[in-house]
Amino acid sequence: MLSLATLLKVAVLGLPAVAHAAAGTLGFALGIHKGDDTTCKTTDDFTSDLKTIKAETGASVVRIYTTSQCNALKSLLPALKSTNTKAIVGIWPTGQGDIFQKETDAVIEGLKSYSAQIIGVTVGSEAIYRKELTGAQLAAMIKTVQGRVKAVSPDIPVGFADSWNKFHDGSADAAILQSDIILANAFSYWQKQKISNGTHSFFDDIMQALQHVQDIKGTIDIPFWVGETNWPTGGQDYGDAQPTVQNAAAYWKDAICGMLGWGVNTFVFEAFDEPWKPAEKNNDVERHWGVMDVDGKPKYDLTCK
Repeated sequence: MLSLATLLKVAVLGLPAVAHAAAGTLGFALGIHKGDDTTCKTTDDFTSDLKTIKAETGASVVRIYTTSQCNALKSLLPALKSTNTKAIVGIWPTGQGDIFQKETDAVIEGLKSYSAQIIGVTVGSEAIYRKELTGAQLAAMIKTVQGRVKAVSPDIPVGFADSWNKFHDGSADAAILQSDIILANAFSYWQKQKISNGTHSFFDDIMQALQHVQDIKGTIDIPFWVGETNWPTGGQDYGDAQPTVQNAAAYWKDAICGMLGWGVNTFVFEAFDEPWKPAEKNNDVERHWGVMDVDGKPKYDLTCK
């Protein structure tokens, strides 16, 4: 059987594939705030979000990036259960005080009653890319979480999420070796690509990350997701990348639906706009990554037909 990286390479090169993998699973990154950057979502808010995501996209998997801030996991878990939705739960490992302990404690407490709703745990999101942790430091934290999680729910995989290039350049090797699950992020917008090259750039980045993961692990049998991707609908141009609704719609159809079609589980960043996010370097692009606006209205066709 061809490895998924080989199939992706065939797709990137535009060659006829020898075999197709089953369709990948679509998921969405989900924020924990509403209205501003301080008001926390309640269980009712999360329930509404999950129902909207399922109604507009058919997706029933989400990921969050913190468990203890805003009591996010405690509020989310009942909503997951009531809407028959699953989640990959993120532990934020760096920050002030005992944040890592609090984040991990929240996961363990949640697993006691809602283990069926949690399909994976990630330690950190782009912590290596931001130079907050080395691969070895992150591996040690993953090992700690694995020990605690598997004592409660032995089958739940624990790993991490980071930028595709941190996999490709070897920075994450120690964390890869320790992990049960891998999420790799890739954004053609941040690669300064024209939309006409967006799909090729995305596929190539993910292929390079996945191939390195498989090489380091010595197997193709490793749960792998695209951890984040999308194209923004507003903000400033970034190199040749132009953030427009038209370009975002094209990226959805070609890149995201294409990746799913090649059997790769893919999280889209993100479900809903977060217009309260601050502009950085005169670019308010972080407010415009949602496939839906803040009220849950789709910006473009969200099917993969």
